[in-house]
Amino acid sequence: MEPGTAVAVSAHGYGDEKAFDYRAHKTGHLVIKPRNGREFLEMLSDVSESSGAINLIKVFAHSYPRGIIMSNWSGFYDEPGPEDTGMAAYISDLAELIKNGKVKFSPNPRWMLFGCNLAGRFSEKLSLAVSGTVIAPRGDSYPEIAVNCETGVFIAVSRWEVFIKGRYAYSLGKRLRAW
Repeated sequence: MEPGTAVAVSAHGYGDEKAFDYRAHKTGHLVIKPRNGREFLEMLSDVSESSGAINLIKVFAHSYPRGIIMSNWSGFYDEPGPEDTGMAAYISDLAELIKNGKVKFSPNPRWMLFGCNLAGRFSEKLSLAVSGTVIAPRGDSYPEIAVNCETGVFIAVSRWEVFIKGRYAYSLGKRLRAW
């Protein structure tokens, strides 16, 4: 893996924040806790400014095929929707920040999305925008539990899919380690 900063995102505003915080902290990475899409992009910009290029992002969030849910209709999405607020942000906004040097990624950064249903258009567009790799579940995902504790492995009901620079590349099977 290229040198750079690893970031864990605990998406706030839609519930289960304590679980997302726990998971983000378990990674040992720099933890950010955005409440909306605009704040998420500002935080990525701040990390780029203070810590340099980002090489890995792990996102713990509620999600659906359009993107990452934070506060109602204010998340980080592939495209605008009819009910989005002014606090929502889009992959195109991230692409603009990258183009302008406000958000910096190492060559071939890796994004690991642990929320449900993000394989498909969202991951294709995100991997193209960051010129990197995005790993996301096809369908729902959930943490593996053993002896009343999360093991650090997430299970995809269908499979984990890998997208590289805008295209589906391959499947990783049903299990993916987050920490």
